[in-house]
Amino acid sequence: MTETIKTKVLVIGGGPGGYVAAIRCGQLGLDTVLVEKDRLGGTCLIRGCIPSKALIHAAGQFHAMARAAEGSQFGITLDSPPRLDFAATVRWKEGVVDQLNGGVAALLKRAKVRVIKGWGRFSDAKTCHVSVDGNETTIMAEHVILATGSTPVELPFMPFGGKVISSNEALSLPELPKQLVPSVIDFAINL
Repeated sequence: MTETIKTKVLVIGGGPGGYVAAIRCGQLGLDTVLVEKDRLGGTCLIRGCIPSKALIHAAGQFHAMARAAEGSQFGITLDSPPRLDFAATVRWKEGVVDQLNGGVAALLKRAKVRVIKGWGRFSDAKTCHVSVDGNETTIMAEHVILATGSTPVELPFMPFGGKVISSNEALSLPELPKQLVPSVIDFAINL
């Protein structure tokens, strides 16, 4: 099935540049469509700033409890050192991300922005085609905003794979690694 949408503004990308622009266009009464292939919120919300701050917060809480187990600093003590269930911490972090992702979706809905999940490809400057579940949607827009975001970049001598991971994978590890950066000697041996 093919659907054709004519709109005033088409925004490609649902990160902080795209969703903010789409919300403002909607608030101004402009018929707006946003196309996003992934989750709304972009790198910062989904796999960058927010998840890393959540994990840093959890680490701070763990550190404070560990200090309390070593001795009373503020009159607070623990009978035994805290234990970390890193998988549960990652699930908590994902819950924070999910809640904020839902908030972005609600703001877009309130601004009457239509969100289409999929990858957009242009046939000309103002015509975009999005394939979703075997159906193609053609979007014809008067104005287009490109806010396609960012992706991790491999170093030529250290491609992603195996022990070399990007920030995306680093923030979703299933267990706490023993170390994050190998020693210089280990690195030199593996070159």
